[in-house]
Amino acid sequence: MKKIIILFYCIILFPVIYILSSFKEESFIDGNEIKNACMAYKVFVVDDIRDFTVTLTLILLIPVFFYLKKTKFRDAKFTLLIIALLLYSLWRFYIRLNFCHI
Repeated sequence: MKKIIILFYCIILFPVIYILSSFKEESFIDGNEIKNACMAYKVFVVDDIRDFTVTLTLILLIPVFFYLKKTKFRDAKFTLLIIALLLYSLWRFYIRLNFCHI
């Protein structure tokens, strides 16, 4: 039962990370003048709150880390799900906006 609960929690974390890593200026992307999130971030974002929301995301990931420690990484599928979750949060908070010019 615990495995099902933690699995459901991990699946719910994907949209939560999406919401926490979004910024309202992404709605200004029109494809003509503002072509992508990098341009919207550089042009419109004045107060970036992602430093707070990434901390909140790490706090939300604590139960997952405890479960991984408890199971000692024995479940390969669950470990891959956690790695995907961490890579997704890394993408949403850091990579997509810091490597725009590449």
